[in-house]
Amino acid sequence: PRNRTPLSTLPEEYFFYVKGGQGSLDDGKMFWDLHEGLAILAPPNVPHRFVNTSSDKTLTMIMVKWTSQVASPGSALVVRDVALLPYCEENVHWNNTSKCIFSTADGLFQGERMFLVMLQPRAMSAPHMHGEGTEEIWTKLTPGTAVTLLGSEIRDMPENSAYLVPPTGFTQHGNLNLSQDRVDWWLYVARGAGGGGGRGGGTTTLYTGA
Repeated sequence: PRNRTPLSTLPEEYFFYVKGGQGSLDDGKMFWDLHEGLAILAPPNVPHRFVNTSSDKTLTMIMVKWTSQVASPGSALVVRDVALLPYCEENVHWNNTSKCIFSTADGLFQGERMFLVMLQPRAMSAPHMHGEGTEEIWTKLTPGTAVTLLGSEIRDMPENSAYLVPPTGFTQHGNLNLSQDRVDWWLYVARGAGGGGGRGGGTTTLYTGA
């Protein structure tokens, strides 16, 4: 509470998803109020600063950073409230329903995508794999423990846990919601050489943190 970051100009590209709390974001000229469900894309070398305006609550975010492979990745912060975004996919891999947050139209590399994916109670997404070169990060956003099939293993996925699907092209994966009444939401960040179902761009490593 009542803390702030310096106004930073960094060479990497950043994505932030606000999990909780309240605050503000600015680039030295414009500012945005922050609350749960806001997504931010910060292109390389674009100044940005976070301020926690609360006196007693923590401002929490999921952060992903990577080295941009786009010649002109953008020159301004892009801020979106995912609650206001329409659904862009339905019944993908059986049961996934998605909101598209950022894509190549926002300055990402061909095949790079960031989605918010919903899985209803007592449902699962079909176990599947993508072609070689497709890499994905799935982060569990909502409270409660989900179950994930990753390769030949079943794993528990509590809130704020994440898993990486490597770009080898043969890792089966799928999410299960075994709850009777809880809707699960996942943050999906991916790149894929062929575009479909992933973020394009070859071998650049993605890093995620909470």
